[in-house]
Amino acid sequence: MYCHVCGTKNSPADNTCRKCRTKLKETGSTEEQIWAETAIDLDKGTQKALDSLSRQQQPASKQGNTGQGRAFSWIIPLLLAVAVGGLLTYYYKLETGINAEVKLLHQQAEQAALEGKYKEALQLLDSALTKRPNYDALIQDRQITAKAFNLMNQLEEASTSLKTGKLSAGDKTIQAVAKTLMEREEPVFSKVRAVLNNRKVTLAVLKVKKEIDSLTTIEALAEKLDTISNLKGKEAETVEKQIVDKLASISYKEAEQQVKQKNFTTALQTVDQGLSYAPENEKLTSYRERVLSEKRAFEKAEADRIQLAEQQAAEEDLMNRTAAVSVVNVDATLDMYGDLYISGSLINNATRPISSVTVLIDIYNIDGVYLGQTYADVYPSWLDVGEEGFFETYYYGVYEEAEISVVNATWYLE
Repeated sequence: MYCHVCGTKNSPADNTCRKCRTKLKETGSTEEQIWAETAIDLDKGTQKALDSLSRQQQPASKQGNTGQGRAFSWIIPLLLAVAVGGLLTYYYKLETGINAEVKLLHQQAEQAALEGKYKEALQLLDSALTKRPNYDALIQDRQITAKAFNLMNQLEEASTSLKTGKLSAGDKTIQAVAKTLMEREEPVFSKVRAVLNNRKVTLAVLKVKKEIDSLTTIEALAEKLDTISNLKGKEAETVEKQIVDKLASISYKEAEQQVKQKNFTTALQTVDQGLSYAPENEKLTSYRERVLSEKRAFEKAEADRIQLAEQQAAEEDLMNRTAAVSVVNVDATLDMYGDLYISGSLINNATRPISSVTVLIDIYNIDGVYLGQTYADVYPSWLDVGEEGFFETYYYGVYEEAEISVVNATWYLE
């Protein structure tokens, strides 16, 4: 037997040598494979026709050398040759049409698969295989397309799991698909890779979204915002907005508490921190103006209070230094020796304790004539605010009734 492609002797039963079969497999061209098999069929048809002609010629040689025998010996083979040629031409055209149809179906299937329309591609490949069931290129392409179709279905299942909150199941499926794709380099898997990347983003977004409700600090939310900002897609944008809104809300509430505590500087820092994440948040922007207004009002009131306090303190200090004591009563009695016994009490009117209080007493006779003066120490020596102290002393050698008055007092402020 000879190879119908290269003519090599001792080819296998299908008339194609190993070298040519390998080449056909490497090129993977559907058209080449179609014509290879068509050539085999044509070769078989031609061989049958030649065998038929040979059988027809053998009886003719036994007719003798008559003219009639010679005529039939030429006419019959000629008619057979014409018939065989017609049949071969018909068969060739028929096979050519089938080959063209299979090639077109194969091309359409390839295009559909590259566009991710795997179900449509499989239907086209199945149609082609019904016409040429033994073509390796069609068989291999269908296996690859079916694999891509299966992976796409798995990603759809993962999407359903993610939408229903089954993140663990969805994550497991996504990882399995990713592992399979690591071993595939065919262009037909490009759409699967694109969908896989989208599912990975969706999974990451949903994981962050699930954690948002449990986060109550600006720092924790800011960390998740950094994570989500690296992801693309509408879902990521939606969750990013949710995080920003929650950041602004927490900043607002914290600033409100700080304003109630009159900690305006810290409140402004908190609002500014929130605005750094949500610069277009109108609620925070307007509240910042309110904080500034209340801060100015508080500072003015504080300044007025301090001024008033300083004034009151000055007045208080003046009182403490000049009018810390008030005499409650004072009395003078002449004893049998002609000496004047003087006694009395006073109260500490200062805002602080006082000590070492001494009073100065002037003495006059009943006619108002000045007789002299004396000092008396108050006891106890330390008087608390509002406490009463007492004093007593003698003025000797008066020998007559007299009138007295406390004209001055000294003390130490504690």
